[in-house]
This record gives sequence, C-alpha cells and structure tokens, in this order.
Amino acid sequence: MAWSSGLERVPLIGATHAPAGKIVNLLLRLAIFAMSVDAIVHSGDARFAGKALAPRDVIISFGLAMLFPLFWKLRYQRRQWHEYPWWFDSLYLSMFAFDMAGNSFGLYNAYIGEFNDVTHTYGNGAVMIVLAGAFGFTTLEAMGITTMLHLVLQVEEYYGDKFLGTHNIVGMEGEYQQFIGGLVAVTVCGIIWYSSSGWREKRAKRLRLPKDR
Repeated sequence: MAWSSGLERVPLIGATHAPAGKIVNLLLRLAIFAMSVDAIVHSGDARFAGKALAPRDVIISFGLAMLFPLFWKLRYQRRQWHEYPWWFDSLYLSMFAFDMAGNSFGLYNAYIGEFNDVTHTYGNGAVMIVLAGAFGFTTLEAMGITTMLHLVLQVEEYYGDKFLGTHNIVGMEGEYQQFIGGLVAVTVCGIIWYSSSGWREKRAKRLRLPKDR
C-alpha cells in the first residue's frame, strides 16, 4: 500500500524500534499513570462513580501495561532490547489510554453507549495488529485470539456488574453492538494487515521449535 510505503521512508517512524516510538511509549505510560491517579484520588466523582476504576487502573498501570515487554522478552529471549518493537507496544498501550481517557474526560457519561462502541472497536483492531506484528501470529490466528479475548472481557464486565454492583455495561443490546463492532474491526484490520506487504515484512518471525533428535 502506498500509505504504508510512505511511512516506511520516514526515519523516525519507519522501523518498529525507531526512536519516536520510544518517546510515544513513554508519554502513553505517563498518561496512563496520571489517569490512574485521577481515578483513585477522585473516585467519588461522577466520571468514575460505580465503576470500581481505582483497582482496575492500578492493575492496568502496574500489570497489564507491563505485559507486552514481559511477554516479548519471554518469547524472544535471544533478542536485544535495541530491537524492541516500540510502535507495537505503543499501539497496545494506546488501547488502555483511550479507554481511561474516556473516563477521565467524562466521555463515557456524555456519550452513553456510543463511546463504548468506539473503544471496543478500536481495542480489537489494536490487539489484532499487535498479535500479528509483534508476536508473529498469522493474521487468522491474531483475529481468532483477539475475538476470544474480547468475549472474555465482555463476560467479565457483565458478571462484574451482576455480582459486584458496578456499572460498566449499558444493556445486552449494547454488549451485542460492541461485540459486532469488535468483529468488524478485527476483520477490517486483518484484511488491511494481510494486504500490506510492507507492514507484514515488519512482523516478528514465528518461533521455530527445535527438531527432535
């Protein structure tokens, strides 16, 4: 694709481990931490009320945000840190930052249902590309894993509201719309990823298991 080929010629962003990716990654981590502090300090605010965001944001800041580098290092033990795929990690982090910004800026309350659809759609597309690009999964594998993870998230939100008294879902129709939005995002991103030879060349190599001797 011409668009992706053009990006590849820009030195700062042409490689997944380019310097600009490291800067964006740091800014995203700082933003996630700042929004976590906001949710903890102002937990009684209307933006956060009834969502149990304080513990969730702590888990995101100190757990899920570190999952990408941990998984990458475990999966590619022989790779050096200067090869680290900053842009893919930044794409992964942007999913959490986008969701948390929706709470911090009151977007979930201002656009009930609609903003949920947007974040679920974006998140599915981001995860699909990260799995295919950073961890060497095939396009079809990445699409399938992303869809399963999304289903787990929706089940967790539903039963969290049911048994813990939180208010994270806007009804079963909304959950259905979010799931369909996720499927659309995964399908569109999968097609774009598969069709773009330039981006697929940046994909991490699949791990090869040693042959039995």
